[in-house]
Amino acid sequence: MQYYTVVGDSYDDAVKKARSLYGDGIRIHSRRDYTTGGGLFTKRRQHCEIVCYLAHGGGSGRSGERDISEFAAEAKTPDPSTLTTSEMLDTEIHRTRTENPEAARMLDQNHITDPLRSALLESFPSDGDAAMILSDRILKTVGIDYGKQIHPRHFVVFVGPTGSGKTTTLAKVAYLYGREERSVGIITLDSYRTGAYDQIAAFGTALSVPVLSAGAEDELIRATEKFSWKDTILIDTMGLSPKDKELNLRLRGLLSMLDGDRTDYIMTVSASMKEEDIMDQYTAYEQFSPSALAVTKLDETETIGNVLSFSYKVGVPVLFFTDGQKVPDDIEKASGTVILSHMKGFGLDMKRSRAQLSLD
Repeated sequence: MQYYTVVGDSYDDAVKKARSLYGDGIRIHSRRDYTTGGGLFTKRRQHCEIVCYLAHGGGSGRSGERDISEFAAEAKTPDPSTLTTSEMLDTEIHRTRTENPEAARMLDQNHITDPLRSALLESFPSDGDAAMILSDRILKTVGIDYGKQIHPRHFVVFVGPTGSGKTTTLAKVAYLYGREERSVGIITLDSYRTGAYDQIAAFGTALSVPVLSAGAEDELIRATEKFSWKDTILIDTMGLSPKDKELNLRLRGLLSMLDGDRTDYIMTVSASMKEEDIMDQYTAYEQFSPSALAVTKLDETETIGNVLSFSYKVGVPVLFFTDGQKVPDDIEKASGTVILSHMKGFGLDMKRSRAQLSLD
């Protein structure tokens, strides 16, 4: 079955366009109402996107007029983005809109994929500075959690696979919060990896942040009680394997001891990974409902479009960026400037600027 996407200024306008293009045999699969513009360079505009298909036996003929309300009822079906991977592979989606070639090229070279790609290219003007317009749209569209940067919850749990830079990132965040005159404590639950406690304890000593270890529920309760007067308690966890059900259950049991209303889960994501691999990792930790991302290892890649695409797709904002192993250095709070500086073709080369500052 082939799906066709049509965009109009309103739902009625989109349906009329679809019927004009494909005939009365169309059926509406889904609709999406959204607004574009509203930034520094563009005005706000209302749009409606419908995804439709041809009913069996339908064609481009015009026999019989249908009331638009009939299509409206069908438009309540699920959005194509909810289809499974196999369903998406079996479905060819034909986009009727044209793309600004320069803007499309910039997004492609930064590995930005749908649905973020479509959102950034929607009703893109044919003239003007593509980089400037895209910059404005990225700043308006990509999620950054400024609130958690300033006001973290009492418990901040870092989850992520082994090798994603989780422990090092936690130590850097402890330094950031401590520098802002927040009282910080660290608890590690990783009693499985050799040297895990020694590593985080060394960071704690260097940063003057106390560190406790908890390998069982009662130990975690005692540790949280000892740190109850702290503003923020950062919790390091062991890396999970989808095949290790025992370890997964143990971690869930430990974390169930925390007050859910006072707990945030931060997932560490390596910027050098493919979007598909990031999604696989996210699936392993989705049970904890991560509320933000800490993007690590920026020094190992030239662009972060893959992470931005993933963030937009799952609706989880970015919180921190790290680009090296130095503690407490090599960490930045997520911001529009940092995001654009780690993307190709947007005129902000943060690495070059830092190198120049070191020479000066």
